[in-house]
Amino acid sequence: MDAGVRGRSGGSAAAVCRDEEGNFIGSSALVVEGVYDPPTLEAIACREALSLAEDLGIHQFTVASDCRQVVLDINRRARGVYGAVISEINIKAASLSCIFSFETRAANFEAHRLAKFALSRGPGCVKLAKKPHPAN
Repeated sequence: MDAGVRGRSGGSAAAVCRDEEGNFIGSSALVVEGVYDPPTLEAIACREALSLAEDLGIHQFTVASDCRQVVLDINRRARGVYGAVISEINIKAASLSCIFSFETRAANFEAHRLAKFALSRGPGCVKLAKKPHPAN
């Protein structure tokens, strides 16, 4: 997952789902007006990743972010500027078997490009692709 910012007008949150072999399963993006704080958008992107997994019927997965602070905040159940989003993530994650991990920007280029593309769309959720997970 990754996030994008469009000046002071808003931002986007994107998630791309692949299986263990790297096969594409699905993706989604959310464009949010009025939110332009990068860490808040990264937290929203983590929440979007959980929603995508839920939509695809996946219950065991890893959410990878290039924002180390957001990953730490989720794992520590931290409060703060985006504490409400962290709380929502932890509530959703409690019913799933998921791990939140940090990875470098080079590893999430697809989600980064999707977040950037989503900024050209209007506010709301854009399901760009989705197919049933083979385990279902």
